[in-house]
Amino acid sequence: MVVCIFAVIIVGAIAVGALSYFGTNWFNWNLATTDFSFEAEVGATTGTVNLDIDLATGGILITFVDNASLLYDIDIEVQNTTLEIDGTPSVTFSSNTIRLDYTTAGVNITLGSGVNYTLDVDVSTGGINVNLLNGAHVGDIALTTVTGGISLVMTDDVVLLGNATFNLDTTTGGVSVVVDVPSGVGGSVECAVTTGSVDITAAGWTQITSNHYESSDYDTASQTLTVIIETTTGGISAIFT
Repeated sequence: MVVCIFAVIIVGAIAVGALSYFGTNWFNWNLATTDFSFEAEVGATTGTVNLDIDLATGGILITFVDNASLLYDIDIEVQNTTLEIDGTPSVTFSSNTIRLDYTTAGVNITLGSGVNYTLDVDVSTGGINVNLLNGAHVGDIALTTVTGGISLVMTDDVVLLGNATFNLDTTTGGVSVVVDVPSGVGGSVECAVTTGSVDITAAGWTQITSNHYESSDYDTASQTLTVIIETTTGGISAIFT
């Protein structure tokens, strides 16, 4: 059942990102685009690597593969009209930080399994979709949009770094989360909405408040995952197993 939910959420996440980027041109597109690709291997890299992405408008999809030699593989699609105004996008890697800062684009990011990652992703207008799969090694995650949707999926083969915190924050938009907490990790999810609805499914967890649930071992586990979800206007759907 959980696998089926994962599949639905992933497909929906991709659609959110695509529509955020292409907008109304999706069905009537006659704008030329240019693709850019950036790739690096782990090599001698050690320690935790931070993925730091800032995008004014667009869709971002982040996923993981079981490839110990891959540091990152980033594909960027930019409309040529944007390219003429804002120039060529670039990806840099320095001081253990993968950095992309651009205006408007569709971005697909694939990370490997050879190092530990933290994620810091900001999109002003658009969608953020993160799939923590295939034994990904991750610590703290911060996903932020002003106008747009956020989707996060995590399977139980993910390796968490210490007591990890996932912060998902959008001003106007929906948030969808499906998390299969790894064995031995205590879990907590807390949601806040000003205008909108919250739907939390966390079978076997303790309800602290109407929008706050914790696993029975959250206070005693040697390792914890804390998920904090906030939206001013929008809906939140969170499923934890």
